Amino acid sequence: MSDFLLELGFEEIPPSQLQPVVEYIQSSFINLMKSTGLSYSALKVSSTPRRFFLLSSSIPEKQEDLQVKKIGPAKRLAYDEKGNLTAAALGFLKKNNAHPEDLYIETTDKGEFIALHKIQPGKATPDILKEWIYELIPHLPFTKTMIWNESRMALARPLRWLCILWQEEVIPLEIAGVKSGNITYGNRYLGLNRPLKIATPTVYLSILQENAVLAEREFRRKTIIEQLNNLPLGNGLQIIPDKQLIETATDLVEHPTAVLASFQEKYLFLPDKIITSTISQNQKCFSIQTKDGRLSNRFIFISNGNPEYSDIICKGNEKVVDARLADALWYFQEDTKQPLEAFVPQLKEVIFQSCLGTMADKTQRIEKITEYICTLLNLEEPQKELALRTALLCKADLVTNMLGEKEFTKLQGYIGKQYALAGGEPYEVAEGIYEHYMPRGPNDSLPQTLSGAIVAVADKMDSVCGIIGIGLIPTGSADPFAIRRAANGVVQIIADRVWHFNLSSLIHYTLELLKNYTQLTPTAEQDVQNFFHQRVAWLLKQLKLDYDVIDSLEHLTLSDIPDLIQRAKALQAYRSKEDFIRLVIGFKRVSNIINGEKEFLPLREELFQQEEERILHSELQKLRYTIDRCLEESDYKSAIQSLIKYGVFIDNFFDAVLVNCDDPELRANHYALLKEIKNEFLRIADISRLVVETNKNGN
Repeated sequence: MSDFLLELGFEEIPPSQLQPVVEYIQSSFINLMKSTGLSYSALKVSSTPRRFFLLSSSIPEKQEDLQVKKIGPAKRLAYDEKGNLTAAALGFLKKNNAHPEDLYIETTDKGEFIALHKIQPGKATPDILKEWIYELIPHLPFTKTMIWNESRMALARPLRWLCILWQEEVIPLEIAGVKSGNITYGNRYLGLNRPLKIATPTVYLSILQENAVLAEREFRRKTIIEQLNNLPLGNGLQIIPDKQLIETATDLVEHPTAVLASFQEKYLFLPDKIITSTISQNQKCFSIQTKDGRLSNRFIFISNGNPEYSDIICKGNEKVVDARLADALWYFQEDTKQPLEAFVPQLKEVIFQSCLGTMADKTQRIEKITEYICTLLNLEEPQKELALRTALLCKADLVTNMLGEKEFTKLQGYIGKQYALAGGEPYEVAEGIYEHYMPRGPNDSLPQTLSGAIVAVADKMDSVCGIIGIGLIPTGSADPFAIRRAANGVVQIIADRVWHFNLSSLIHYTLELLKNYTQLTPTAEQDVQNFFHQRVAWLLKQLKLDYDVIDSLEHLTLSDIPDLIQRAKALQAYRSKEDFIRLVIGFKRVSNIINGEKEFLPLREELFQQEEERILHSELQKLRYTIDRCLEESDYKSAIQSLIKYGVFIDNFFDAVLVNCDDPELRANHYALLKEIKNEFLRIADISRLVVETNKNGN
């Protein structure tokens, strides 16, 4: 049994590229062990910015020998009439390096064949590992790659060293001009001219730790957390929690040292997110606040340098942060010399999409869609004015110095809010500017102000209808304009706000508006409706509603979303009740009988032959009145209960009446009656699409 070490040394790799490669190396090695029949007692795979390593112990020296059965020609072809081996049999022996006495007869379903057992010697484990490494490295799953030498191998960063050991022996190989050896390197601050010899895999981690490299990622992460918790901040200060930043910092350093630093207090004049964006997002440092939530001018960075020189390193970091904040303060002061509205004309210089015009064009459309939504919601004039003001200003911050210089692009919306407040805009307008980008992702919150919610829907409707309208429908996982997220946001906001209006009408209005700006595809409206069908179905799935309940409401998907949710929840509550299951079975029969019919004659009561027909029709009139009342009040539980009661008359009808009778006139009248019943049921849901287990109910 021997231990194995594989270390791949690189120039610094971006944090986002590390973990997928670690997982790939681990799964690839495990699959190798399984496929070759080898075993191991322990496995560690991890990374630092400059290396990936795999350590495994107690691996057998070679594969076990395998006894392999070889089937040759059929017996009748292997022997001649005298029982001597034929040329075919002799060729089989020669091919397998065997002798006549090794042969035996194998009987199968297809007849008798000559066969032999052959011992296939197991391969030496170092040879297996060598082949695996040659295959592994070119296929490491880096999302962005570069070619740095004549080998033309594409990796995230140049490969600089290979430390590959089988116990004390180097597994010799060469990849991309780099030869394997027993040499690794410590932390960069110790110098690149200090090779470290690794005698055996067991000393690898300890030697690196002695040379300022904590190679195991989890150990490094826990070290950072411990240092952050133990750093003396004083004055009631506390670190603003940021789990993602801890993960990023872990992948940026090999030997972490948490260092407390500060910036000039004058920069606290800036809005908080500008400061924290500079510190956390740009500089990967931790922001600090007081107990009452006010931002402090202190921050913490995780150094990868020599801890003895932390003071010098701290001054360098403080200079960088101060310089960035000085820029931000200048941007802020220059931008706020004029009101936010003054930036709106400059939106003509920013292209939204080549076929859909500039951001100024988009802003005009957002204003008109906002006005239309206000009309749908019957809003009072003061609230409508707030929403329209929000729509006018919502994109203005894109051309400010703060965002135009590309330093703080992730703060779009937030910058607009701060500038609106600085310019004296109403709070709801300022907050709405910030909120109109919500939700920014699957876990983001929804707009809290009415103006923010309206403009968010207007903005997203313009994007979805515009992008799909010009034929750029997202396919598979490709969605460069993020219109799935935008459409999800539309249906989420409408449901959250309980806005009772027809989504189809909003789609139609938006597409008609877009026709003034560009040429849409002939199928634009149908394409957009199909797309929103999928998004509404997605929303209902998030509410844990059954797939067939969602299917039963498909014909109503783009009408009134909050109303649709109420219907779905009512159906979900009733679907397992026995009397409702009987109703579903009866309605499926109604639906199936007339499913293939394209034309229906008017219903004629004088053609009713049996009392069950007359009762079924008269009760249908009562049902129609009841459903009218239930729909007015959105009382879907009562509506379903009324359908259940009516189900008895359906059952009686089918028991007494032969629907597909020989008389074509009577048969057509039966169909007309069933059609009216189906239409009435569809006002609530198409329950024929519900899946029921009839065997549990004796049907």
